[in-house]
Amino acid sequence: MSTGLIILAAGASTRLGRPKQLLEYRGKLLLQHLIDLAIQTKCDPSVIVLGSNAEDIGGRIDPKHLQLIENKGWEEGIASSIRFGLTHLRSKEPNLKNVLILLSDQPYLTIDVLNELLSVQKNHKSIAACEYNHQVGVPAIFSHHFFDDLMKLDGDQGAKKIIMRNMDFVSMVPFVGGEIDVDTEEEYQKLVKD
Repeated sequence: MSTGLIILAAGASTRLGRPKQLLEYRGKLLLQHLIDLAIQTKCDPSVIVLGSNAEDIGGRIDPKHLQLIENKGWEEGIASSIRFGLTHLRSKEPNLKNVLILLSDQPYLTIDVLNELLSVQKNHKSIAACEYNHQVGVPAIFSHHFFDDLMKLDGDQGAKKIIMRNMDFVSMVPFVGGEIDVDTEEEYQKLVKD
């Protein structure tokens, strides 16, 4: 079954004041860490959605076999990048059955978590989502039954809205540290001290 992959990396990191995608952690840029995990999943087609600072970010990462695509409408919010990425995947693979959505700033994500998501989604329900700190969210895999819902998101509505609305169809995978992301300089400094 064809599973595509989207890394959402279009945001402006306004609270941080510089592109979080290019922050270094354990000798690697945050976005590069996600790319290196993504290629191990063997999902295809796979894209990285850039937006703000696209040229700078694109020039400092190695996308491997993932395609860099630029969402010119990134300022609308994360929903526009989800729609843009999914539209692109479906143009490449009209029979796409699933999509795995990743964020560019989850430093503790591992291949084990992604493999578990892929395994659970294949064998159980229509959505496989991560569970961390008593909440549910991305990374998550959505079957094609939810593509229309993803395409209807707008503004700052992320994929979590679809997950929460369809909990009867969700299988959850534990992701230790999934709640840790980097939105401020203080959070980044705390991360690098770990």
